[in-house]
Amino acid sequence: MPNPAAAAFSPALPGLFQATRPVPARVPKTSAQIRHLYEVGLTSAAMSFHQAALENMQEVTALAADHAAAWRALASLLRLAGRDREADEAESRSGEAGGAASPWRDAEGERSPTRLERLDRKLRDQLEKIPDEDRITHLRDMLFVEPLDVVAMRYLADEEEMADDPITATSLLERALALSPMYMAARADYAKLLMVRRQHLAALKQSEYLLANAPNNVRCQMLRADAAVHMERFDEAVALYEAALRREPSNPQLLNSYGNVLKTLGRRDESVAVFRTLLSVAPASGNAYFGLSELKANYLTDADVTAMRAHLANGISEVASRKCMAYALGQTLERAGDYEGSFAAYLLGARACKDEVANTHQAHDPARFEARLARNRGVFTAEAIGARAAQPTAAPSATPIFVIGMPRAGSTLVEQILASHSLVEGTRELPVVTELTKKIAMSRVLVCADAYPERVLEFDRAQLDALGEECLRGIGEYRRTTRPYVIDKRPWNWLDAPFIHLMLPQAKFIDIRRAPMAAGFAMFKQLLPADAAFSYDLQHLGHYYRHYVAYMDYLDEIMPGRILRVSYEHLVVDTEAEIRRMLDYCGLPFEENCLRFWETDRAVLTPSAEQVRRPIFRDALQQWKNYQPWLGPLRAALGGLAEGE
Repeated sequence: MPNPAAAAFSPALPGLFQATRPVPARVPKTSAQIRHLYEVGLTSAAMSFHQAALENMQEVTALAADHAAAWRALASLLRLAGRDREADEAESRSGEAGGAASPWRDAEGERSPTRLERLDRKLRDQLEKIPDEDRITHLRDMLFVEPLDVVAMRYLADEEEMADDPITATSLLERALALSPMYMAARADYAKLLMVRRQHLAALKQSEYLLANAPNNVRCQMLRADAAVHMERFDEAVALYEAALRREPSNPQLLNSYGNVLKTLGRRDESVAVFRTLLSVAPASGNAYFGLSELKANYLTDADVTAMRAHLANGISEVASRKCMAYALGQTLERAGDYEGSFAAYLLGARACKDEVANTHQAHDPARFEARLARNRGVFTAEAIGARAAQPTAAPSATPIFVIGMPRAGSTLVEQILASHSLVEGTRELPVVTELTKKIAMSRVLVCADAYPERVLEFDRAQLDALGEECLRGIGEYRRTTRPYVIDKRPWNWLDAPFIHLMLPQAKFIDIRRAPMAAGFAMFKQLLPADAAFSYDLQHLGHYYRHYVAYMDYLDEIMPGRILRVSYEHLVVDTEAEIRRMLDYCGLPFEENCLRFWETDRAVLTPSAEQVRRPIFRDALQQWKNYQPWLGPLRAALGGLAEGE
């Protein structure tokens, strides 16, 4: 949905710090009115009406110069408007104001859990009588009148999330919980939203509150376990799933999550048993079929194929189940050599995925993607990089290795090889860099809806170093050792490689690349998250891959020698030579363990988990050729790259 702040922005608000700033007669003058105005400002900011919030805080600070919190809030809002000098002044005023005798205390929302439940039910009943299209406006109006109404915040957050604005939804829930920490329904919503946004560490912390409040609640146990899985706290997750299953042994969502964590841990037979139990409970569960298929063995029978075809023909209303079943059917038919039937199933799954993200910010738009790359090129030039680049410190606290490229190109294999080295820790696909770029993007929201990457060039060396340390601290939250090297294998970090290079000059980049047709088909036939929505369409896939290659070539020009390119095919054919080349690039001595990477005991969360538990095999190199009759759109979109190795 459009950001209301953009429409509300007024660039000129002079006289902010004039001691004699005139106060119109209509401005509230009593302490109670000033408090109300301040709370309206905070709630306006949570609703993403930042300009209105800025004006509120200006009035509050003009009326109550000793309101330290208002000055701090004003400083933050001024920074969103790019008015850093005035923001510095406001921060200075906040330090001078208030003190122990300040009358301006933090407000509190409803604190009684019983009353919160009652108010929650009452508002839910009221909203059911209001047309869907009017609910957002109704809830906003409620909050402008009563800015401490945490229940209205919770339901507005839900509406904003459904309207494809997770940022505003997050802000509203954070505001509600700051006012009413015991509002467990809002906290559960917040934890779920954090999981959707892949902020798994934050979700894990929220789940501590939920479990402390309701230790035997199955929903709380599941939420905690799901977050623990993503933080690789597998023992805790397994224990929680098993405890929850003792209470709800037929819960489909719980069975699916439990089966998947067992698969991640390599406990195949137990995983199979759980997925079979899920099918006995929910015969049309696409998740169960997909879980069995992802074990990469013949766990699905002819009877399963017949059942999946029947379910898909009859129609499955739940998109998530339908797409999972389609991909499971495709994989099973591929293993059986029925390539035409397999491709038809993959196509069905891809269309379901594409429909699921249609009309959301996650949908892939080729023109928007091209514009993003063009914008990056305009900002990150050779001159800009050269003027800001720094040499690594003599002893950096850690050297991150970013394994970048396309999904299904071999990044999990590269990570497993490197993580087998005694000096290297493997983690997973981390959200740290993307969270930093989002923060920068939102840092000037009153004057620019997206300030990234342009604002990076405003940072001096000290600020870039501070961002680098923030990045390492974020990565550190996912670490289990103190080894000097750590891997982040999020493929899309290639889009932000220049920024990473500037803030972390010691960083290493390994671009693992697979032959274009093989890479394209490998992505198309795999159920990938919405980050890879381009993979749901063969034409989009070819277009995306072509621009990825061109951009990586550009990075070689502006960051010469900074990125090591590794061919998946070469790695498979001449494994030791390529492993030695990667280790040399990283500055690591050769270790035999890297050659026997499949013996390294670590959990793997990606679809390649089963492959990296056995030696390298060459069977998949030409697998895509079985599908040549149906890959014309991919070949056409790749253009000249289609014939490349």
